[in-house]
Amino acid sequence: MLGAAILLLTSSFLNAQTTLGVTGLLNSPTAEMSPDRTVKIGGNFLPKQFTTDTWDYHTFNFFINITFLSFVEVSMNNTAFDLWDAGYFSNVDRSISVRLRPVKEGKYWPAVVIGSNDVISTTSLVGYAQGNKFFGTHYIALTKHFDIGANRLGLHAAYNIPVSVHVKQEFPVSGGISFSPAFYKNLNIIAEYDSRDFNLGANVLLFKHLYFQFFMNELKYPVVGFHVQFTI
Repeated sequence: MLGAAILLLTSSFLNAQTTLGVTGLLNSPTAEMSPDRTVKIGGNFLPKQFTTDTWDYHTFNFFINITFLSFVEVSMNNTAFDLWDAGYFSNVDRSISVRLRPVKEGKYWPAVVIGSNDVISTTSLVGYAQGNKFFGTHYIALTKHFDIGANRLGLHAAYNIPVSVHVKQEFPVSGGISFSPAFYKNLNIIAEYDSRDFNLGANVLLFKHLYFQFFMNELKYPVVGFHVQFTI
């Protein structure tokens, strides 16, 4: 009975999920990819210190994410905002993110993913854009995992190209470290630099389907996320 309960809690896959609803670290891209036909539905609480200057108040988002063909991922994210300064949420900003994995991780080489956030909500895919392209970024990410005993260590790096006047970067390279301990491999502890801030947090997958994430943006502002994941 106990063994069955432990198996139920731990037998599944866990990839971190960025606040935009795509696979990544906490707020930085990775080259990890969920299994084919994976669907994720969830959302995040976002403090005003974490979002772009458009949001000078705490907000939240909700998203749906689908992985298909094992190397393509698409996510639609909706971020709530006060469109008319009425003192309450009156609309959402919709953004679509796309990720392609041309290189799968091997024994001696990292996985490679090319991705774009907020890719469809503008007429400009290369140059800077204004308007409602609040999260516009192109990137290329690399990920390599190492087994240390029964523990699992992930090294992640990405080069980010902003394509929106709303996206602020201090440095174009982001990345971090993820660590899953042997005693519970569906726990993922993460430290990252997201091209502007340092973040520290963790996520956990329970009962194969329930994903929870918590981290401290700039090591002081709490960000909380949740999603349900399943395969179709």
